[in-house]
Amino acid sequence: MNKNAIIITTVGLIIGTAEALLYYNLGQSAGQKFAYKIPPTKEFLKTVGVVLVTSVLTAGISGMIESRFNDEEKQTA
Repeated sequence: MNKNAIIITTVGLIIGTAEALLYYNLGQSAGQKFAYKIPPTKEFLKTVGVVLVTSVLTAGISGMIESRFNDEEKQTA
């Protein structure tokens, strides 16, 4: 895993987890005053696992796209 993939994965994990927690709390507070809380441990770990997988996929796909663009630039140079 290269440096860019690690950065993309880490940022995706942090932002994705924050987003998931926001949606969780919006759902829990539906029709009531908004309150922030962390879901039960098992549910939280499942959420972080899903966000981690999507962050790794995002980093991998981004790397493939970047590599394709770099190959095209080398061919036209």
